[in-house]
Amino acid sequence: MEVKKTPKEGDLVLPGDHLGVIEEYLPGEGVKEENGELIATRAGRVRIDKEKMEIHVEPVTDIPPLPKVGDIVLAQVIDVKPQAVIAHLLRIEGEGGREIATSKLAGIHVSQIKNGFVEDISNEFKIGDIVRARVISNEKSPIQLTTKDPDLGVVYAFCSKCRTPLIRRGDKLICPKCGNVETRKLSRLYRKLVI
Repeated sequence: MEVKKTPKEGDLVLPGDHLGVIEEYLPGEGVKEENGELIATRAGRVRIDKEKMEIHVEPVTDIPPLPKVGDIVLAQVIDVKPQAVIAHLLRIEGEGGREIATSKLAGIHVSQIKNGFVEDISNEFKIGDIVRARVISNEKSPIQLTTKDPDLGVVYAFCSKCRTPLIRRGDKLICPKCGNVETRKLSRLYRKLVI
Protein backbone atom coordinates (compact mmCIF):
# COMPACT_ATOMS: atom_id res chain seq x y z
CA MET A 1 0.00 0.00 0.00
CA GLU A 2 1.37 3.39 -1.06
CA VAL A 3 1.82 6.01 1.67
CA LYS A 4 0.80 9.47 0.45
CA LYS A 5 2.99 12.40 1.44
CA THR A 6 1.03 15.12 3.25
CA PRO A 7 2.06 18.65 2.25
CA LYS A 8 3.14 21.13 4.92
CA GLU A 9 2.09 24.75 5.53
CA GLY A 10 3.16 26.91 2.56
CA ASP A 11 3.73 24.01 0.13
CA LEU A 12 2.59 24.58 -3.44
CA VAL A 13 -0.13 22.12 -4.55
CA LEU A 14 -2.12 21.47 -7.72
CA PRO A 15 -5.76 20.42 -8.21
CA GLY A 16 -6.12 16.73 -7.30
CA ASP A 17 -3.14 16.68 -4.90
CA HIS A 18 -3.59 14.72 -1.65
CA LEU A 19 -3.62 17.03 1.41
CA GLY A 20 -4.37 14.60 4.23
CA VAL A 21 -7.32 12.75 5.70
CA ILE A 22 -10.55 13.91 7.29
CA GLU A 23 -9.34 12.69 10.71
CA GLU A 24 -6.55 15.31 10.59
CA TYR A 25 -8.34 18.40 9.27
CA LEU A 26 -11.66 19.73 8.07
CA PRO A 27 -11.78 20.84 4.42
CA GLY A 28 -11.57 24.63 3.99
CA GLU A 29 -11.61 26.79 0.85
CA GLY A 30 -9.98 25.14 -2.14
CA VAL A 31 -10.25 21.67 -0.55
CA LYS A 32 -12.79 18.86 -0.94
CA GLU A 33 -13.25 15.57 0.88
CA GLU A 34 -13.55 12.32 -1.09
CA ASN A 35 -13.84 8.98 0.72
CA GLY A 36 -12.12 10.40 3.79
CA GLU A 37 -9.25 11.99 1.81
CA LEU A 38 -8.70 15.75 1.55
CA ILE A 39 -7.92 16.85 -2.02
CA ALA A 40 -6.92 20.24 -3.46
CA THR A 41 -9.47 21.74 -5.87
CA ARG A 42 -7.21 24.56 -7.06
CA ALA A 43 -3.55 25.44 -7.47
CA GLY A 44 -2.09 27.35 -4.55
CA ARG A 45 -0.30 27.27 -1.22
CA VAL A 46 -1.37 25.09 1.70
CA ARG A 47 -2.63 27.04 4.73
CA ILE A 48 -3.47 25.25 7.99
CA ASP A 49 -5.69 26.85 10.64
CA LYS A 50 -4.65 24.98 13.81
CA GLU A 51 -7.43 26.58 15.93
CA LYS A 52 -10.23 25.39 13.62
CA MET A 53 -8.28 22.31 12.47
CA GLU A 54 -8.97 23.31 8.84
CA ILE A 55 -6.77 23.01 5.79
CA HIS A 56 -7.12 25.53 2.94
CA VAL A 57 -5.52 26.09 -0.46
CA GLU A 58 -4.86 29.80 -0.96
CA PRO A 59 -4.65 30.73 -4.66
CA VAL A 60 -1.27 32.09 -5.79
CA THR A 61 -2.87 34.28 -8.45
CA ASP A 62 -5.92 36.49 -8.17
CA ILE A 63 -9.13 34.76 -9.11
CA PRO A 64 -10.76 36.52 -12.08
CA PRO A 65 -13.56 38.80 -10.86
CA LEU A 66 -17.21 37.78 -10.87
CA PRO A 67 -19.87 40.47 -11.32
CA LYS A 68 -21.66 40.98 -8.00
CA VAL A 69 -24.99 42.71 -7.37
CA GLY A 70 -24.23 46.44 -7.17
CA ASP A 71 -21.10 46.31 -9.38
CA ILE A 72 -20.84 48.83 -12.21
CA VAL A 73 -19.95 47.15 -15.51
CA LEU A 74 -19.20 48.18 -19.07
CA ALA A 75 -20.94 46.12 -21.74
CA GLN A 76 -21.36 46.23 -25.51
CA VAL A 77 -24.85 45.85 -26.98
CA ILE A 78 -25.03 42.80 -29.26
CA ASP A 79 -28.81 42.58 -29.83
CA VAL A 80 -31.89 44.75 -29.33
CA LYS A 81 -35.16 42.85 -28.79
CA PRO A 82 -38.67 44.31 -28.24
CA GLN A 83 -38.51 43.67 -24.45
CA ALA A 84 -34.78 43.60 -23.67
CA VAL A 85 -31.26 44.49 -24.74
CA ILE A 86 -28.63 41.73 -24.86
CA ALA A 87 -25.08 42.84 -24.10
CA HIS A 88 -21.60 41.32 -23.84
CA LEU A 89 -19.85 42.21 -20.55
CA LEU A 90 -16.48 43.86 -21.15
CA ARG A 91 -15.25 44.56 -17.62
CA ILE A 92 -16.15 45.46 -14.05
CA GLU A 93 -15.27 49.01 -12.99
CA GLY A 94 -12.52 49.06 -10.39
CA GLU A 95 -11.11 45.67 -11.41
CA GLY A 96 -8.43 47.17 -13.68
CA GLY A 97 -9.76 45.72 -16.92
CA ARG A 98 -9.30 42.10 -15.78
CA GLU A 99 -11.12 39.35 -17.66
CA ILE A 100 -14.52 38.42 -16.14
CA ALA A 101 -14.74 34.85 -14.82
CA THR A 102 -18.26 33.93 -15.89
CA SER A 103 -20.67 33.96 -18.80
CA LYS A 104 -20.29 37.35 -20.38
CA LEU A 105 -23.92 37.59 -21.47
CA ALA A 106 -26.07 40.26 -19.81
CA GLY A 107 -29.56 41.60 -20.31
CA ILE A 108 -31.30 44.92 -19.68
CA HIS A 109 -35.08 44.47 -19.44
CA VAL A 110 -37.24 47.27 -20.84
CA SER A 111 -38.36 48.14 -17.27
CA GLN A 112 -34.71 48.69 -16.22
CA ILE A 113 -33.67 51.07 -19.02
CA LYS A 114 -34.82 54.35 -17.49
CA ASN A 115 -37.39 55.86 -15.16
CA GLY A 116 -40.55 56.37 -17.16
CA PHE A 117 -42.11 54.71 -20.20
CA VAL A 118 -39.92 53.28 -22.99
CA GLU A 119 -41.90 53.30 -26.23
CA ASP A 120 -39.23 51.75 -28.44
CA ILE A 121 -36.03 50.16 -27.12
CA SER A 122 -34.27 50.82 -30.44
CA ASN A 123 -34.43 54.56 -29.61
CA GLU A 124 -32.52 53.88 -26.35
CA PHE A 125 -29.82 51.42 -27.50
CA LYS A 126 -28.31 50.24 -30.79
CA ILE A 127 -26.03 47.31 -31.58
CA GLY A 128 -22.40 48.27 -30.92
CA ASP A 129 -23.17 50.84 -28.19
CA ILE A 130 -20.94 50.73 -25.10
CA VAL A 131 -23.13 50.86 -22.00
CA ARG A 132 -22.32 51.59 -18.34
CA ALA A 133 -24.74 49.63 -16.14
CA ARG A 134 -25.26 48.27 -12.63
CA VAL A 135 -25.67 44.54 -11.90
CA ILE A 136 -29.06 43.88 -10.27
CA SER A 137 -29.05 40.05 -10.44
CA ASN A 138 -26.32 37.50 -11.11
CA GLU A 139 -28.21 34.37 -10.07
CA LYS A 140 -28.82 33.07 -13.58
CA SER A 141 -27.63 33.73 -17.11
CA PRO A 142 -27.86 36.26 -18.55
CA ILE A 143 -26.77 38.57 -15.72
CA GLN A 144 -29.40 41.30 -15.26
CA LEU A 145 -28.43 44.98 -15.52
CA THR A 146 -30.06 48.37 -15.00
CA THR A 147 -29.30 51.76 -16.58
CA LYS A 148 -31.84 53.84 -14.63
CA ASP A 149 -29.37 56.17 -12.85
CA PRO A 150 -28.12 59.37 -14.57
CA ASP A 151 -24.50 58.07 -14.64
CA LEU A 152 -25.67 54.85 -16.30
CA GLY A 153 -26.54 54.32 -19.96
CA VAL A 154 -24.73 54.67 -23.26
CA VAL A 155 -21.18 56.05 -22.85
CA TYR A 156 -20.01 55.54 -26.44
CA ALA A 157 -22.08 55.17 -29.62
CA PHE A 158 -21.62 54.94 -33.37
CA CYS A 159 -23.74 56.40 -36.18
CA SER A 160 -26.17 53.76 -37.42
CA LYS A 161 -25.66 54.98 -41.00
CA CYS A 162 -21.87 55.41 -41.37
CA ARG A 163 -20.45 53.94 -38.06
CA THR A 164 -18.63 57.19 -37.13
CA PRO A 165 -18.44 57.87 -33.36
CA LEU A 166 -21.31 60.17 -32.36
CA ILE A 167 -20.90 63.51 -30.57
CA ARG A 168 -23.30 64.62 -27.85
CA ARG A 169 -25.32 67.81 -28.28
CA GLY A 170 -27.68 68.19 -25.32
CA ASP A 171 -29.81 65.05 -25.15
CA LYS A 172 -29.16 64.07 -28.80
CA LEU A 173 -26.25 62.47 -30.62
CA ILE A 174 -24.98 63.93 -33.89
CA CYS A 175 -22.73 62.31 -36.47
CA PRO A 176 -19.89 64.70 -37.40
CA LYS A 177 -19.48 62.93 -40.76
CA CYS A 178 -23.01 62.51 -42.21
CA GLY A 179 -25.07 64.79 -39.91
CA ASN A 180 -27.38 61.94 -38.78
CA VAL A 181 -29.17 62.73 -35.47
CA GLU A 182 -29.94 59.88 -33.05
CA THR A 183 -31.28 59.37 -29.53
CA ARG A 184 -30.06 57.04 -26.79
CA LYS A 185 -30.47 56.46 -23.04
CA LEU A 186 -27.34 58.52 -22.40
CA SER A 187 -25.11 58.44 -19.36
CA ARG A 188 -23.86 61.76 -17.97
CA LEU A 189 -20.42 60.25 -18.60
CA TYR A 190 -20.90 59.95 -22.39
CA ARG A 191 -17.41 59.90 -24.00
CA LYS A 192 -15.76 60.80 -20.68
CA LEU A 193 -14.60 57.25 -19.83
CA VAL A 194 -11.59 55.40 -21.16
CA ILE A 195 -13.11 52.37 -22.83
